[in-house]
Amino acid sequence: MSENNNYSVEVTENFSLTKIFDCGQAFRFRQTDNEGEFVGVAFGRVLKLRQQENMLTLYDCTEDEYTEIWKDYFCMDTDYAEIDEIISTDDSIKEAIIYGKGIRILRQELWEMIITFIISQNNNIPRIGKLVEALCENYGRELELDGKIYYSFPTPEELSAATEEDLTEMKFGYRAGYITGFTKAVVDGSFSLDELNSLDTPAARKMLLSVKGIGGKVADCILLFGMGRYEVCPHDTWIKKALSEKYNIENVNERKGYELVTEKWGQYAGVAQQYLFYAQRYRK
Repeated sequence: MSENNNYSVEVTENFSLTKIFDCGQAFRFRQTDNEGEFVGVAFGRVLKLRQQENMLTLYDCTEDEYTEIWKDYFCMDTDYAEIDEIISTDDSIKEAIIYGKGIRILRQELWEMIITFIISQNNNIPRIGKLVEALCENYGRELELDGKIYYSFPTPEELSAATEEDLTEMKFGYRAGYITGFTKAVVDGSFSLDELNSLDTPAARKMLLSVKGIGGKVADCILLFGMGRYEVCPHDTWIKKALSEKYNIENVNERKGYELVTEKWGQYAGVAQQYLFYAQRYRK
């Protein structure tokens, strides 16, 4: 529904902007002073949007833009009610689903996700966001909305202007060399994002692990959040706690622990992970 250059769409209880942007998968959207309203950048566009109960409004957005970009970005064609039912295998995950209802995995740009999760290593969510914004402000393009300036995520070519020394001065630490090294590989063609996308999940994971600076957890985050491989379940500190406390699964860095998780929730292990992460991190 279009009105005054805005576009509104009805959503279900399986859609919550607050939870979507607060579950560790995206770092470029910020809540405004208005309840339920966020502003952020994706796909080289600035988007302001607001959820009021079951109505989602995208400001300065046409129906065509919504259909071409944001409908897919927010996975509006994915039935999360059905997924929730499939992964509701025990009381612990059922409780996490109830607490985190509204979370959905975004379809984000692969290049941006790879760089973002290289940055995420040994970092907390607020600092990841600050470093990503610094990268965008220094190497992205200026964008404007409501008189305010925002920045696009830099393309590989734009980011290739950054040296390791530049990023070190910007407080990226040891990640600086990983970022510049991977950027160079994408620009010179020695690493193909298209090839990565075309591979099945085990082969794609192996290709990611061949990159200096990408370990198992980062590879799994990229597969889930950048490639939509819902069967992949990244293991961070919060997930380790949840699996230990709720399922008595220890040593989840070991392959056996990983296999237990994927065996339990199969093709939607990554979705189950998001619910468990959110409940473990935020539930008092």
